[in-house]
Amino acid sequence: MKKHGIISKSLIIAAMALSLTACGNKEQTTTAVAGTEEQATKAETDTAAASTEQGTEASTKEADASANWVFKKDGVTIELNAPAEPVIQALGAAQNTYEAPSCAFDGMDVIYVYPGYEVLTYAKDGNAIISGVVLRDDTVSTPEGAYIGMTKADVENLYGQKANTAGSLQVDKGNCTLLFIFTDEAVTSIQYNMLQQ
Repeated sequence: MKKHGIISKSLIIAAMALSLTACGNKEQTTTAVAGTEEQATKAETDTAAASTEQGTEASTKEADASANWVFKKDGVTIELNAPAEPVIQALGAAQNTYEAPSCAFDGMDVIYVYPGYEVLTYAKDGNAIISGVVLRDDTVSTPEGAYIGMTKADVENLYGQKANTAGSLQVDKGNCTLLFIFTDEAVTSIQYNMLQQ
């Protein structure tokens, strides 16, 4: 009996040791799983950041590849001298819409006001055509990265041209121009305009 009692006690001690070992392995497993989750989360974050960076680079490359300056907002490309209707539909309801006598074309311009910018259109053969875009505040920027409030020197470096006057810089591309207006050495307006032909 004593031998049987010793064996029983030995089995109980072994079972306890195994349960403690199992707990220890569980903690290690939990730590390993947590470490794997942290690595996965970091990998997801890195992938998302790389994706955003690639999206920005792709947007800039697309803008560089265009024959004209383009403005992009919420995935919508706004190019001058293009039909306005699909662009206006893609942008959604404007905050405001108004008409003004056209400075460059016959008739009236229709201006669509969105948060931070405006899209200008004119009528040609009964169709609305995009004639300009005006950036009004720093909530929007050009695909190249220029924004309201940026210093004149930074804009000159970004576009590789010096301001032609103290108050403005005009950079032509294709049949349009990108005009920066400066006040106290900072951008106060950014305008996309068609060049007169």
